[in-house]
Amino acid sequence: MAKQNKTSLKAVEELLSKIETDMKRAKMIIHQIIEAGWWDIEIDESKIKMLENAAGELWSWSEDNGNITVIEGVYDGYFMIWSDSKKYPVPMNYSSKTKLIPGDVLKLRIMPDGKLVYKLIAQANRTYVKATLSKSDEHKYTAMTDDGEVYFLNQAAVSYFKGKTWDELSIIINADGIWDFAAIEALIPQQ
Repeated sequence: MAKQNKTSLKAVEELLSKIETDMKRAKMIIHQIIEAGWWDIEIDESKIKMLENAAGELWSWSEDNGNITVIEGVYDGYFMIWSDSKKYPVPMNYSSKTKLIPGDVLKLRIMPDGKLVYKLIAQANRTYVKATLSKSDEHKYTAMTDDGEVYFLNQAAVSYFKGKTWDELSIIINADGIWDFAAIEALIPQQ
C-alpha cells in the first residue's frame, strides 16, 4: 500500500509540475502577443487580464544561504526573459547545442562570482520544418522555408555546422508559430 501511495503521489507531483510549466509558458505567450500588438482589437481587455492571472508567475528563489539566485524565464531567441521583462543573455553556444527555440522555459542560476548557469527545464511545443540557408540584408544567416517564411538563426549554430548559403536545413520552430526564430536540427551541405 505504501509503495502504491508513493507512486500515486509522484504521478500527481509530475502532473502538477507539467501544469505549472504550461501555465508559465501561456503567460509569457500572452505577454508577447500583447507587447507585439498581435491580438484582434475586439478582444475584451478583461479576458486578457484573466488569462494573465490564471497563467501564474515564473519563480525566483535563493540557494546556498542566499549566495545563489535562481530565476526561471522564457527564451525568446536571444534572451531569457523573466516575468518582470528583465532580459538575461543566453550564450549562443548553449542555445545552439541545446537547440533552444522561443517559448522554452529555462532556469538560470546566478553564482556568487557572477557566472550565469542555464538549464532547460521545459520545452515549448516543437515543429520540424525543411528550409534553405540564406542571408538577410544585414548579412546574417536565416532559414527560408518553401512557403517563403523566414526565420532568424543562431549564428553560432550556422558556424558550427559550417553552413553556406543554399544548404538544406531541418529547423525546429515553435509549434504555436508566433516567433520568427528557429533552431537548427541538421544541415545538409549543398553539393
